[in-house]
Amino acid sequence: MTFSICSAWSMAPSNYGLFYDRLIMFSIDIHSRAVCRSTKRSLLNELSRLWLFLVSTMYMNRFLCLALCLVIPIAATNNFAGIGASNSIGGTSAYTCRTADQWNAFASNAKNSGFKSIRITGFDCNALDLASSAAAAVGIQVLAGIYASGGTIAASLTQINNDVQTFRTAYAKYGSGRYVGLTIGNEVNDSVDNIMAKVYDVRGYLGSVGVTTPVSTVHTWVNIRDNPALCGADFVGANAHAFYDGGRTSGQAGDFVFKTVVPALKAACPGKKIYITESGWPSRGGSNGVAVASLADERNALLNLNCACRDDRSISVYAFEYDDQDWKANDNERSFGISGKFNLLGDVFAPC
Repeated sequence: MTFSICSAWSMAPSNYGLFYDRLIMFSIDIHSRAVCRSTKRSLLNELSRLWLFLVSTMYMNRFLCLALCLVIPIAATNNFAGIGASNSIGGTSAYTCRTADQWNAFASNAKNSGFKSIRITGFDCNALDLASSAAAAVGIQVLAGIYASGGTIAASLTQINNDVQTFRTAYAKYGSGRYVGLTIGNEVNDSVDNIMAKVYDVRGYLGSVGVTTPVSTVHTWVNIRDNPALCGADFVGANAHAFYDGGRTSGQAGDFVFKTVVPALKAACPGKKIYITESGWPSRGGSNGVAVASLADERNALLNLNCACRDDRSISVYAFEYDDQDWKANDNERSFGISGKFNLLGDVFAPC
């Protein structure tokens, strides 16, 4: 006979379909051959054992697959590009600079949670060097931001220029690959012309001394939509919080960013790389229209944003923010922090 019975026992599951077909042909072959009754009975007994083996194995594999699916958790994916942090530690009523150890802990937590970059918005507290060192230690990048501490560009000019030199030093120390970009100002309360004039000035100077880091500014997405001149530098940096829209629930945070904000920015800034430099949700404070501030809503918003980020990876979104900042003006602003509230990879990001 051409079919080897013994070979069936070592057959791979992927070949069960072939095994099934050949077993049928073998059954027909036994009945059609002129063999003695005892031999035929022996072959048919062996054939019955093979049928039982086939059926039990197929069902066992299905059961095992189902059991494994129920027992083994699906690996969660963090689809955010990065996470922002204040230069002050969380949970204090007074602005208190992070230490080197605290920056190291932040960068390590960010890396372990799947973030590929951290964002800072000022260089006070020696933040650029400490954050860059911490990021380098765990192999992630930095989106560096120079804050206009005087409120306007003119009132902040000396500080900005000094910070540009600080960045040049850090660039030489940590390398070009450490920095995603450099932003001049975060929602500066000044004219578009004044903001962009300084952005171009800084970009031109850094380029002249061999610094290749992309340079831009950060403003609210509405200001960028309404003032396309803010798109004029190397990339677009937009802050976009569904909570402050007032017309979105936490479960609509991702749709708000990717179906309202991003299309508006693409129309205003065609061809430019878009960074959503802040997006999050508060866990405390008053409601804003249909937007409710609560721990459950913050979790829901982060979950929704993470899923939305998965569906359009051309947009880089930074979660806001690492920890609660109790020195800020009101409970909404104080409570965007994520650390200590959620298990990101084990819970919040699991659906995506």
